[in-house]
Amino acid sequence: MMGKPSRSTFRTRLEEMIASLRHNIVTGKLQPGDYLPSELTLAEQYNLSKNSIRKGLNQLLAQEMIEKVPRVGTRVVGAGLYEKLTLKFGYYPTLAMEANLLQLVDTFKQHNPHIEIHMIPLSNSYFSQNMQEVMERDALDVLTLNLQNYEVFTDTGTVEEILEPLQAKEGVYSFLLRPFTSAGSLYVQPFTFSPIILCYNKDHFREANLPEPDSSWSWDDVQRTASVLSQKNERFGLFFHLQSINRWPLFLLQNKVVFERDEHGKLILDNEPFRESMRLSLQLFEGLNPESSYLSEQDSDCEMYFMQQKASMIVTSYYSLNHLRKAGFDYDIAPLPYSEEARTQLVMIGLALNKNSNHKQAAQALINFLLSDETQLHIRRNTLSLPSAKAFAEWSGREEMTRPSRFMMYRDIIPTFRLYSDMNVTFRELETMRRIFKLYWARLDDFETVFQRLKDALQVDELG
Repeated sequence: MMGKPSRSTFRTRLEEMIASLRHNIVTGKLQPGDYLPSELTLAEQYNLSKNSIRKGLNQLLAQEMIEKVPRVGTRVVGAGLYEKLTLKFGYYPTLAMEANLLQLVDTFKQHNPHIEIHMIPLSNSYFSQNMQEVMERDALDVLTLNLQNYEVFTDTGTVEEILEPLQAKEGVYSFLLRPFTSAGSLYVQPFTFSPIILCYNKDHFREANLPEPDSSWSWDDVQRTASVLSQKNERFGLFFHLQSINRWPLFLLQNKVVFERDEHGKLILDNEPFRESMRLSLQLFEGLNPESSYLSEQDSDCEMYFMQQKASMIVTSYYSLNHLRKAGFDYDIAPLPYSEEARTQLVMIGLALNKNSNHKQAAQALINFLLSDETQLHIRRNTLSLPSAKAFAEWSGREEMTRPSRFMMYRDIIPTFRLYSDMNVTFRELETMRRIFKLYWARLDDFETVFQRLKDALQVDELG
């Protein structure tokens, strides 16, 4: 014979009722002026006595969320004295344009009026600090993370102490989950992604009577075409920010570079594919304007020159296509040209939750909203970025904006997507390579001098 339900069971059901009614009121599901179900209906719904129901309603009454209307019922007043909470959201400022993030957050606040969002822009320097100390100091609840910045957490071996494990969102492209997974746990929910691609001015190609790029193009094809399209003191045939972490490693990936390590874990640099890749990264620009390989200061310079029709071809991403929304000319995209093998770098941004957040439930609600069907479709319809959910990235409804005719090309090149970690190298090591090779790309040092300097620098880093 079963015994009576325990007092804790009653308490749990009562708390569930109070939390449910409070949530429906503060989120607007129950509007001011609406009436709650009768006490009898609530008692049946939550398997509680009428006396327990009255006790629960009295709590909402004390918080000025409801009021008793004699001989009528219980009427909703509003959020009343219910304390608002503030979430700190660290975000990449570029997402304001690339994902309409600020607009999405405003929509979330409308749905959740009891939650304030304090938006905190994150710069690259933010991730150069001790992340455990920074997260404790700034008390971020939610933050955006790309692969490079996520590695800052995993490098220290303390990711499980800083970030909350998350349940993988159903419907997200499976290839986006692995990079953000450590020891079997997902720590970052994929939000948006992009491969690196080629973008070109169709008018320039028509004027020069040149065939447009296709998936068979090599870097030699690009170089020959760029030489024809270039106009001295007027236009670059090809332009891209070579020094970007999402640009120059392309040559390593395409040459199938995989670094080995010695018994101390230090990179072994003396392999011919690496040497050949670094030479190719400079040789691509031979015969073009000598400034083209190092003139730019940042990735966005490419889109700026392209918008001004000062560059016929640029190496870019779906994220950066958002800079071209108001282009007054005809342009399109193509798979990235290749050298040894067709490969391109995968760039992605996700959402993470601070394990030590004081508002985990609200923070998780924000993440869930940004990954919801409503939000993912909004990104697909109103930006040129790719949402992480497959169904909405591949959505084929009525378009809200002009897109390149080959916008859906990314689906065909998914097998070519690669990560810099596929080369058995870290972001920190790639940054050291980039810093050392700047003089080589500027043609101010020869290859062997720079190569030896790199070996010395990595040795110092390792000892450090």
